[in-house]
Amino acid sequence: MLRIVGQAPMRQIVLSSVMDHWWTTFFDSDYLQIWGDIYKPTETVEHALAIWELLTLREGSCVLDAPCGYGRLALPIAKRGAIVVGVDQSETLLAHAERNRGDVPAERLRYFRHDLRQPLPESGFDAAFNVFSSIGYGTVDEDLTIFRTLRSAVRPGGRVLIDTVHRDAVAARLSRGAPPARRLADGTLIVEQPIFDVFSGCVNTTWYWSGPAGQGSKSASIRMSTVTELIQLLQSAGLRFLSAYSGCSTRKFEGEGPDLGGRIALLAERV
Repeated sequence: MLRIVGQAPMRQIVLSSVMDHWWTTFFDSDYLQIWGDIYKPTETVEHALAIWELLTLREGSCVLDAPCGYGRLALPIAKRGAIVVGVDQSETLLAHAERNRGDVPAERLRYFRHDLRQPLPESGFDAAFNVFSSIGYGTVDEDLTIFRTLRSAVRPGGRVLIDTVHRDAVAARLSRGAPPARRLADGTLIVEQPIFDVFSGCVNTTWYWSGPAGQGSKSASIRMSTVTELIQLLQSAGLRFLSAYSGCSTRKFEGEGPDLGGRIALLAERV
């Protein structure tokens, strides 16, 4: 059952401290089992095509996928002709990406481990993208540092795309009250139990799963930002906001109807 924390700040402090730096161990083999097929292959193709168009890529463009996870988008974009560098802090996800690179050569697609809160050793990219809610894991200052890392990685005029869930979408989803659930192809049932702290904007959530391959749970604490706050962060990082889209697509974000409860992709460029 959904619980909204509004009158128990001390309890929330305990929850947050327990899950400090949760992301350092979250993205493991269990993550691959539970979230590795969250998008259908056709959806991944659509997302890659949208990124290609929004970032105005062409054959030979140098692109940064940060974080790249298990290479879901880095691989098809490299196959289209871009030169892609994927970085992530998870050794497990990077190893999976390497195993599934197929016949794409290293000069077309490279992966390496890196924490985006630290400057990248490479720069001059034509574009960069950060897809699938990889911000809000730590403090606002850490998000700003990540945006600055992406800004420094691209050339002047280079584009940056950020795809995430905004706070209004989370509030709309959680207001319906029913705990989110889904079932994997092998029959595994996954149920999420979120606790929303309206003061900090953090969703402290736990996913439980049970199926043929076993059962388990994972917890995370993600701070949600409004669209306005996200744009302000981009601007503070030295990026000029250009436009917003309905998730990883080329459809303009409307801010009402389905968009209010969905994902958003913010397109910006280095000034």
